Amino acid sequence: MTDRHYKEFNIKDYILHIYRDYRRYVYAGAFFIFGLSLGLSNLLFTGGDDVPETTSEAVFEEMATAAPTEPGAPAPKAPRETTISNTPGDAPITLAESLELIEEGEGEVVLKEIRIKRGQGLMDALVDSGADRSDAFNAIESLSDHFNVRRIQVGQKIDLSYTPDGTLERLEMQKDFDHLIVVEGDAGNYEGATVELPSQIITRHASGIIDDSLFLAAQRQGLPQIVIVDLIRIFSYDVDFQREIRKGDQFEIFYERKISEDGRRVQEGNILFAKLTLSGKEIGLYRHTPSDKDFADYFHEDGQSSKRALMKTPIEGARLSSYYGNRKHPVLGYNRMHKGLDFSAPTGTPIMAAGDGVVERASWYGSFGNYVRIRHNGTYKTIYAHMSKYGRGIKKGVRVQQGQIIGYVGATGRVTGRHLHYEVYMNGSQVNPLALKIPSGIKLKDQAYQEFEVVMENTNQLIDQTKSHILLTRDITGDEASVSP
Repeated sequence: MTDRHYKEFNIKDYILHIYRDYRRYVYAGAFFIFGLSLGLSNLLFTGGDDVPETTSEAVFEEMATAAPTEPGAPAPKAPRETTISNTPGDAPITLAESLELIEEGEGEVVLKEIRIKRGQGLMDALVDSGADRSDAFNAIESLSDHFNVRRIQVGQKIDLSYTPDGTLERLEMQKDFDHLIVVEGDAGNYEGATVELPSQIITRHASGIIDDSLFLAAQRQGLPQIVIVDLIRIFSYDVDFQREIRKGDQFEIFYERKISEDGRRVQEGNILFAKLTLSGKEIGLYRHTPSDKDFADYFHEDGQSSKRALMKTPIEGARLSSYYGNRKHPVLGYNRMHKGLDFSAPTGTPIMAAGDGVVERASWYGSFGNYVRIRHNGTYKTIYAHMSKYGRGIKKGVRVQQGQIIGYVGATGRVTGRHLHYEVYMNGSQVNPLALKIPSGIKLKDQAYQEFEVVMENTNQLIDQTKSHILLTRDITGDEASVSP
């Protein structure tokens, strides 16, 4: 009895052991058997009436039979069979293939959009799109009367129209925000014209508190980068962004924005007014074009131009890492006179020309790496070194304007890290840029100042209207309202 009980006990343990270790396979087998049985039942007990397969040819025959025909009426035209390969990796459809898709006699034009690729000329782009080479040449000749085709940029969009027989009929290219160039013709006879695109100008107002840098504070308020750079540029004559910006300072800006008629294109415009409040001191600037000048400038409320011979600093958002004076050289390891300022900033940070002038040198210069020297007048020269690359069009002999981007921060030459080395020469001798007494620009007086007062009053009224519009919008729509331009 005891042996039998012991034997039964061992069998139970063995079965439990098998269940614990192999239950996943048991469940899988059960589900497999269930699915197999379900499939067999569907196969055995479902009606086997086949659905007749209808081909496109049978449908066409049925349509032809069903269509009533009159004596003498032409037979219905059978649809053309066209095969288009859309297999990944195949070449894109050509103009000749696209023309085959057009029914004879319909006279439809073929519209194509192309973009200039890197290393591709306008002639190659037109020929690649299907244009005859002679037509492309004549169309470009007409286009060149309104645009320098040698300066066409990579990514430039061009809209083309072809006749059903493959002749280039029309070419459209946007010259700038306000103008569209249209070239029309056929059989080699093309004429071009510049069409003005309608647009409207709106104004936007923004303000904020600076917690770190002016650039980041303005960016948090939704200002476009191009507007922020312009804002920094117009204050660079009055403000040292490395030493005078403090946490809690404030900024305010009122600027224009141009919008196309269809609302799909936007271009940022001029800053009409800007104000910085630094440690409680307000610096306000108004945009104004004096009657005896051909260009606009920025003026303080007293009529003093903000423009000076040189900016206080040619870069924003950088840390002043090394001052003018004697120091231990970080690479050479011994004391040496440092005849400039070093600004530490991320690689690629824009560097601006400190003043109007002519580029005397823009090339590699020994331990200075990528180097630019600008002659501003008979008194001042400025030097910019260790740049990662040069600004667009910067080379020897080029005239630059104050605030123009001439290069970008880098770490070329004999350096330990990325930074800008900046020097100022006055009458042939290096001087401390921070101690330099920079002469001011013009000051409006008499009739010129009265005209400026009218501009200030009009600008202030526009700002008040914009602010009141924002407040009314918030009052009407409640707490969920968003500030509109």
